[in-house]
Amino acid sequence: MHPPLNSLRSLALRLLPMLAVLMLPGCALFQPGADLSNFRTVVIDPGHGGIDHGAHAIRGMDEKMLTLDVAQRLKPLLQRRGYHVVMTRNSDVFIPLGVRTAISNAHPDAVFVSIHCNWTPSRSVTGVEAYYYNPRSAPFAANILHSIYNSYGSHSRGVKSCHYYVLHHNLRPATLVELGFISNFQEDARLQDPAVRQLLAERIAEGISKVQGGHAPASPGS
Repeated sequence: MHPPLNSLRSLALRLLPMLAVLMLPGCALFQPGADLSNFRTVVIDPGHGGIDHGAHAIRGMDEKMLTLDVAQRLKPLLQRRGYHVVMTRNSDVFIPLGVRTAISNAHPDAVFVSIHCNWTPSRSVTGVEAYYYNPRSAPFAANILHSIYNSYGSHSRGVKSCHYYVLHHNLRPATLVELGFISNFQEDARLQDPAVRQLLAERIAEGISKVQGGHAPASPGS
């Protein structure tokens, strides 16, 4: 038995506002509310991957492999500090942006760090920067940027607000960190050095832990 036509029209009218919201570009579906004082999980998001190479380096590995390498170095550093670490990808695979934020949103005690390398047509531009969407994430982004900006001779381009998808659709405190410009000869050469990437991982770990006084909080019941 088919529902009456009037009932279908009524249902459609009720659904239209919801569909309009979902279709708005950049629409903020979530409101971040996690507390920076008590997170135990760090979701590390190596930018790009698989068919998405990200920025192309002047020489050496492209962005997708540089970010994965830094993330893989960061994971054990955070684990040794007592954090539970979740990676959005562990290999050279493509992960949709919605899946990356879903991984973060599935952990109520998490913060989210997306790792990227920068690129611009101008070969002279240099520097590291950090982004946030919700103002409550700004101190988190600032802590990491302050820890890394001069780690390999670069400089800070500042902490900035942005509507990047992985920040805008994240329930958790979240930042996106640009480690330097692989379109610049000097910064690309340094970022291609494994020792520099290890140092960056160490500085990111320090920046994350400084939010909580330099160490992870005790586990529940400990």
